[in-house]
Amino acid sequence: MPQEIKPKRTALREFSQLLRIQERLLSMLQEILDELGAPTTLSLLRELRNRTGSTAPESFGRITNSVETAIRELKVFESEIQSELLDDPSQVSVEGVNNLPAPLARFLAERTQNERFFYEVRQDPVRGWVISWKEYAAEGIVRGFGQFYERPYAWLDE
Repeated sequence: MPQEIKPKRTALREFSQLLRIQERLLSMLQEILDELGAPTTLSLLRELRNRTGSTAPESFGRITNSVETAIRELKVFESEIQSELLDDPSQVSVEGVNNLPAPLARFLAERTQNERFFYEVRQDPVRGWVISWKEYAAEGIVRGFGQFYERPYAWLDE
């Protein structure tokens, strides 16, 4: 039996999960790339080549190139997913708020499909847009709550 294709509106959560996975992978690959190019790693490779004449250090260059290629591919993947998410700007708009930043609008767009999700959007003079939210479990128990800010660290500048 063929799998039913979900409309984009119901796939927002999946898109956002893919973006989070992509972020984690990108961070891991960046850490690997930093380790490959670290001065201690490079000096170990030089020492190995000088003492033994080994060609193993040359393989490190190919590995570094492969990691850099993977990072580039992940960034292309991210842009494709983001363009899919933002293909229809009406998906990430919030009634009554005409200039909500994309990350905050995406947060709301992902969660407003759940009938147990409640939120309030207000504007703070220092932190910008503020989203206060609560999500309830089936039994009426609060499952999660919190606040998101457009500029979370703005108060530190003063």
